[in-house]
Amino acid sequence: MARDRNREYVYGNNAVMAVLDTNAGNRKIYKLFIKKNKKRSPIIKSITDLCRKKNVQVIEQDGHRFDSYFEPHLSRLDLESAQGIILEVSPYNYYDLDHYLNSQTTGKSFLIMLDGVTDVGNFGSVLRNCSAFGADGIIVAKNRSVQVNQRVAKTSAGALEKVRVFRVTNLARTMEKLKDNQFWVYGSQVENAESIQKAPLNFPLVMVMGSEFKGISALIAKKCDYLVRIDMSQNIQSLNVSVASGIIMYWIYKGLKS
Repeated sequence: MARDRNREYVYGNNAVMAVLDTNAGNRKIYKLFIKKNKKRSPIIKSITDLCRKKNVQVIEQDGHRFDSYFEPHLSRLDLESAQGIILEVSPYNYYDLDHYLNSQTTGKSFLIMLDGVTDVGNFGSVLRNCSAFGADGIIVAKNRSVQVNQRVAKTSAGALEKVRVFRVTNLARTMEKLKDNQFWVYGSQVENAESIQKAPLNFPLVMVMGSEFKGISALIAKKCDYLVRIDMSQNIQSLNVSVASGIIMYWIYKGLKS
């Protein structure tokens, strides 16, 4: 079966429930597929109830037919983690950054920008951190960057539906646009930076974070108003972006509450 580029598959209890309940990516929802031997837990009942309210067709299939139907679309690992429930949807629609800047920011807004982060698992973790610590959204580049896809929906465990994701053509120009809209631009790097625990946090702000080892690019670092680091033991040189973003967002969250 050829893959339909206009359709994706959101899988796993939490991810499916989040799309049905919120649908922040404004996806078109086509059908829900459930394995016949799937245990009817409270969350499954909630999911099927929502489908009925939204007129989404629910299809039950035996295990063999379920797996063979989705094998052309999902890897074996994805199918094993699907928990026997898959929602067929259209691709995610990114939020419009100009609309956000013109009508949805406040004096306490904060955003995360990812520079060169390509790992889907890390992206899902950053989305969860954003949801946990109240970030307004994440900015990613169209090229050489992770994009929203069905695996991101799964690894974010529903957080994708709670956090805006903006996709832009050029990060450097976007930083200038944010500055024009009164945002302070911070960058995270290991060297030649001030401790995040001591740095002044001015809002609204955007925090730029890069991949492990490479970090943010020299051009991006040059455009930041402040460069901050996480204080660490000398036994370790860097943290991956999923861990680092959680620590940094914790301190931003504390700054918001102080």
